[in-house]
Amino acid sequence: MKAGLPASLDPALLPSQLPDFAHWFRYPLHRHDFHPLRDAKAARLLGYYSAKPLYARLDAHGRVDRGSGFDGRVAGVFVPSPARSWRHAGLFFTTMPAADVSRDGQRNWPAINAAAERALHRQLG
Repeated sequence: MKAGLPASLDPALLPSQLPDFAHWFRYPLHRHDFHPLRDAKAARLLGYYSAKPLYARLDAHGRVDRGSGFDGRVAGVFVPSPARSWRHAGLFFTTMPAADVSRDGQRNWPAINAAAERALHRQLG
C-alpha cells in the first residue's frame, strides 16, 4: 500500500515556502501528485517527491512552448521524511532520454518517476 503525503504538508503552501517553485511548477500540485521514495529494500521511507518533464523552449512571452516538445529534462520537488513541513523541501533536476518522456502522445509517468527516483537515490547517497 502506498504511503500518503502527511496531513501536515499542504501542497498549496509550496509556492510561498519554496524559492523558485513557481518558476518550475506553474500549476498547483495536489496530494495525489506526490509519491513516496523508499530505500532500496522498500522498507524505510525517505520522503515524498513530485516530478514533471520540462518542455524544450519558452515562447517570446516567456510561456511554455508546448509545440517544442519535451527535451528530457525533469524538474521535481522532494521533502525528506519525517515530513512535517515544507521547510526542508528542495527542488531537484535530472535528465532522461527525450524519446522516453512520452508514449503514445501521453506523458510516460512511470519512466518520468523512475528517472526522478534514480536522481534522488544518487543525491541522497
